[in-house]
Amino acid sequence: LGRPSDVSPHEQGTVVFTAGGLGLPPVFPIMREHLRIGNHVTLISGFRSADLMFWTEPGERIEDLKAEFGDQLEVIYTTNDGSFGVPGFVTGPLEEMLQADPGRVAEVVTIGPPMMMRAVSDLCGRYDTACVASLNSIMVDATGMCGACMVPVVIDGKPVRKHACIDGPEIDSHIIEWDKFLPRFNQFSAQEAASRARHGLS
Repeated sequence: LGRPSDVSPHEQGTVVFTAGGLGLPPVFPIMREHLRIGNHVTLISGFRSADLMFWTEPGERIEDLKAEFGDQLEVIYTTNDGSFGVPGFVTGPLEEMLQADPGRVAEVVTIGPPMMMRAVSDLCGRYDTACVASLNSIMVDATGMCGACMVPVVIDGKPVRKHACIDGPEIDSHIIEWDKFLPRFNQFSAQEAASRARHGLS
């Protein structure tokens, strides 16, 4: 669905990926392609706790990438409860990088919980750093007609509607109207709760 990821060479700086929890799997193939074309990559992967971490052991995907690309890939882990890696959220290490040298970061790609992506976008905005959010909006018909995945953005000062299924999933995070976009993730809450109850998951 949508448009392919923009994987462009950067002669200077590192491409930072912030992955929140289950945002790591969609980050992986994009990150790998950046490495293959020669970009330096920094992965900041956040989890709620150490027992929820995955792909981090020897022989698993992230460690395999580190073995293949060496110093071209830097990996930082964070956990909300401090049980592994850096205590706190992915924004902590990212802010340290931006404070130390904003020019070191060529661009940021963020994938994960909507509130995390907004926090990363807001942080990048304070340092005039390019940031792309890969949106995991609810999609119904995948043609843009249903409007379920509508993303309110501002372009040249004018409100515009984009759709994650055809214009995304990756959209410049700085044009997204997050205050209008985030509540849309709750638009089917009643149906989701009913479905969980039917399947004994509530």
